[in-house]
Amino acid sequence: MIQSILDDALRIFLHYFCASPTSLATVETLHWTLEGGIAVSDPIDENTWNGRRMCRDEWIDVMSSIGLQYRFDSSRAGASIHSSAYAGRSAVVNLDIAWQSVSPIMQHGDGDDLFVQVVNSGTRWIEQRGQTVALGPGDVAVLDPLTWYNATVRERTSLSILRIPRSALRDRGMRHRFPMVCCPNPSSADVCATRDFVLYLAANAGKASKELFARLGEQCLDLMDVLVYDRSESLPARSNEVTVLRAKQLISRHFANHDLSAGRIAAELSMSTSSLRRALQAHGLSAMDYASSVRLEHAARRLRVGASHGLIKAISYQCGFKSQAHFCRLFKARYGMTPREYSVCHGMASCETAQMMETSGTANREKSEF
Repeated sequence: MIQSILDDALRIFLHYFCASPTSLATVETLHWTLEGGIAVSDPIDENTWNGRRMCRDEWIDVMSSIGLQYRFDSSRAGASIHSSAYAGRSAVVNLDIAWQSVSPIMQHGDGDDLFVQVVNSGTRWIEQRGQTVALGPGDVAVLDPLTWYNATVRERTSLSILRIPRSALRDRGMRHRFPMVCCPNPSSADVCATRDFVLYLAANAGKASKELFARLGEQCLDLMDVLVYDRSESLPARSNEVTVLRAKQLISRHFANHDLSAGRIAAELSMSTSSLRRALQAHGLSAMDYASSVRLEHAARRLRVGASHGLIKAISYQCGFKSQAHFCRLFKARYGMTPREYSVCHGMASCETAQMMETSGTANREKSEF
């Protein structure tokens, strides 16, 4: 009733005293609430979702479509800003909100994702199973929508969120169910480094190329074990397939490290060297043989663009080989020629291809002249 009277009074005032179409249009975009006897303006289209302005009801509907129930404090005004981009299979979200709360919509069907949230500024309170956790700037939380929670913000709060597929953690042999909010130790250097990588990803959403952003997203998934495990706890049993997958991923990331060894790989996977060896042998693999294969493939790609003797030495070192002689022996055993011969051969092939393309282009131009 009071709302209607205020709206009508304002329309009459603007119509007779302002007589401005702009002012009348402004009325259409204002929502008036009474707080302490004072009318406070609250723009209806104050919220922004990936650049699109929308009212609170639209915001709530969009959030509901992804399995989240949002509730606004009707007595408070404040814009909500959402921007997101996909990093491969993960969604990277930057969120700026105030005076609202959110809970997962149970049985919605979107429980296949997990939320890794980093607080940039402000405070977020998470209530779950009778406990309340307060997250401040720099804190990280992993939330599982299969377990009900209520996350609230009051003053303006900025969040960076990584929405990751649960299957990505399961395939990597990582923990992927969380009956309680998971809050990694903020004093851990590894946790801080992983958090900073998530923030780097969020800062480059929409800036890096789609291909590079997808690669960064996969690398971020590989780091999630730092956030979801307490290193003092024993890790769950994993299949040989998952162990082999994670070992290959580690080798692919660290092939250039001259100190890479089966022992270091096993330590990174939180398992013994003998357990790693058995898992790999079951698939006909050896950790260091696979590392040599990856190193040779990277070296071959670089040699295909041409290389002098000095550059060949640099390439062998940058690809993880301590000895150039050892690199040359392994390279010839795999490719049937020395690195130098391989570089020259592919350089000649590239020249011949370029000449053929040029000849074809000339012929086509000649035909077009007639």
